[in-house]
Amino acid sequence: MWGLLPRGTVVGLYSHYDGAHTHPVNRALHMVAIPVGFSSLVWFWFHHWIIGLVVIPAAFALAWLGHLIEGNKPAFLTNPAHVFVAPVWMVRKIFGRAGASGDDKAA
Repeated sequence: MWGLLPRGTVVGLYSHYDGAHTHPVNRALHMVAIPVGFSSLVWFWFHHWIIGLVVIPAAFALAWLGHLIEGNKPAFLTNPAHVFVAPVWMVRKIFGRAGASGDDKAA
């Protein structure tokens, strides 16, 4: 999928996403919400779809709570592609990879 976008666009998406998630509580809530949200898709398609439908809003609620605490809007409201940036951001935070600006530390 990323091959369809110019490299600068991907870096820009990541930088914007990272900048929208600077508050430690927001980051922590997203570390829970992102895997819960993506796992709900697995529940929806391969197991009990009702559980998937219940878990998806719960994941979004955690993320929205984080943005309420941080005082900004979710990044995906400016560009829906941020939904796909979220798991990359999370993995990079967990494993301590430097972000687009090179100054990220593990969460």
